[in-house]
Amino acid sequence: MKIRRYYVQDMKEGMLRIREELGPEAVIIQSRKVRLKGLKGLFAPRKMEITAAVENPLRAREPEHPHDLNFQKQIQEELGELKMMVNRLATRDFIPAEIRDRERGELKKWRLRLQQQEVLEELIEEFMEEIQESLFGEIQLTEEITGLILRKKMRKRLKTAPEKGAQVQVFVGPTGVGKTTTLAKLAARYALYQGERVGIITIDHYRIGAVEQLRTYADITGLPLEVVMTPRELQHALKKLSGCQRILIDTAGRSTLNLAHIQELSNYLHNLPPAEIFMVMSATTKSQDLKLISQNFRCMNYNRLIFTKLDETNTYGVLLNGIYLTGLPAIYITTGQNVPDDICLADLDKMSSLILGEEE
Repeated sequence: MKIRRYYVQDMKEGMLRIREELGPEAVIIQSRKVRLKGLKGLFAPRKMEITAAVENPLRAREPEHPHDLNFQKQIQEELGELKMMVNRLATRDFIPAEIRDRERGELKKWRLRLQQQEVLEELIEEFMEEIQESLFGEIQLTEEITGLILRKKMRKRLKTAPEKGAQVQVFVGPTGVGKTTTLAKLAARYALYQGERVGIITIDHYRIGAVEQLRTYADITGLPLEVVMTPRELQHALKKLSGCQRILIDTAGRSTLNLAHIQELSNYLHNLPPAEIFMVMSATTKSQDLKLISQNFRCMNYNRLIFTKLDETNTYGVLLNGIYLTGLPAIYITTGQNVPDDICLADLDKMSSLILGEEE
């Protein structure tokens, strides 16, 4: 008995390969759509996985040696296992209609929840297909069980990470997402709670209000503030604050559609020492806008995420969408304007609970 698994674009391609390699006597045991493992598989379209088998032809002769008897016995056992497998697959088509309806109903309930949370449709489809494959035919499928499985799968999609502790931290992102306030919160926490020497640099000279806001924070906390106008001035400011354990850099917000301005801002960051570059994303951002943000700001080489303004919405799909689109972990989430409060480390349980509407 020869059993092979094929990964192909469609059933037609699969049939051609099976017929070519296993012959016309081969039978298909199972077929399903899957996403290949690894980074390449994450961005590539799903493929069809086909499992096929063929019985090795035996010569019509009497056994000449005890070894032949054992060989035939082994073949019969494999045939029996194959028949049992086919029978189990076939019985799935005879699940009582009321059970199938209940399964579909539970999946629809969670699909609706994810849609209300504005989770990307491609992610919703993947979740639904994975649950159907893992629970197809389950008698005890309930709303609670489906929710637990969905939560587990969502936790695998979400990513968090501890802060790297880098000396230089940069805050980038579109206009109005709360970069300056988030920087002020972290600066105050590092200085007041952790006793670190903290310096602040701002290259947001386009908004006088932003500079004055940071200057107020710096005066209250006694932290040094440098305002820079050019990439060269940024290098001088970094040297001036080199004695600080933390140097936090605020940047000007840029329109997501203005690629020239985004590129101009990225020129400031080309010669930075190793840094944590936080992409700051607002929880109020629409899904389609989030795609543009994640793509158009890539020249900033951001490597971590911060989600802000969770207190201004009851739709939290952006947490999952942002991580999915960038492949990067969330480090912090913010829940208000109070400095230095209303900020905390991102947590898988908290984020999945917000999206699924569960109590912590």
